[in-house]
Amino acid sequence: MIRLPLSSIRIDGGTQPRATINLQTVSDYMNDMASGAEFPPVDVFYDGRAYWLADGFHRIQAAEKACRNEIVCEVHQGTQQDAQWYSFGVNKGNGLRRTNQDKQRAVKAALQHPGGAGLSDGQIAAHVGVSDQTVRNYRRRMESTPKALKSAKRRGRDGRTINVARIGKASTAPQSQSPPQPPEPAVSVAVPNNEALPSRAPGRTKRSQKVDRLARLTLSFIEATKHLALLVGWLGETAGKFDEAESLLTDASSAIAAVIVQIERKAVAADPLNAFRLGIQETKS
Repeated sequence: MIRLPLSSIRIDGGTQPRATINLQTVSDYMNDMASGAEFPPVDVFYDGRAYWLADGFHRIQAAEKACRNEIVCEVHQGTQQDAQWYSFGVNKGNGLRRTNQDKQRAVKAALQHPGGAGLSDGQIAAHVGVSDQTVRNYRRRMESTPKALKSAKRRGRDGRTINVARIGKASTAPQSQSPPQPPEPAVSVAVPNNEALPSRAPGRTKRSQKVDRLARLTLSFIEATKHLALLVGWLGETAGKFDEAESLLTDASSAIAAVIVQIERKAVAADPLNAFRLGIQETKS
């Protein structure tokens, strides 16, 4: 165990196992620290460059409020992902009692984590500290969405790795291949002098490519917006930096609103009926 400066411990690595920080618990810990009480060391993972906090978020915040500069740490060698996986299994039998939201957060994170991609429901349940059925229920819900992390292989209780990709799927006999057809005879086409055969419009192909690219960018923007909402929620609710979270979200919303106004003006200028088609609200000056 060593003492580390609070400023050297990273708390932004996705290792917070709880849905929210209990402010009353932080206050109680702070008062106990001010009275000289000794707390168990927090757990951090060191990857050679950064110390990632894996267990002890309430103690870290209490130490900050108690005006302490350092805290006792149990240092494990490992990556940020190792710290994440470790965090899913903390607080099972000690510390502040976990809420149902805390358990839900840990289960879903474990199912999406690379460390849990090859584990059975029972193995994940044992690590997180919930029932097998709880993990099974969340796995089914997440597998119904395209973002779920699915692994074709999973380790069973006996330690063997099995392929679950075709479980429940009926095997189909290979279709017989039809014999190759003889090539069609070439047909010569007489072309008048100085005339070229009509070519496939290259503009149509380019337009299709641009439409596909725009669709991908749109999906990427939607996912980025969802991630932004998640991060802002963490910054405000978990880290307690409500003003900073509100300011960042306001700036992002203002930027998006400016883009919306610009596109709406172009749409209405192109065709006034677009105001009705696109649900554009008329702004009165």
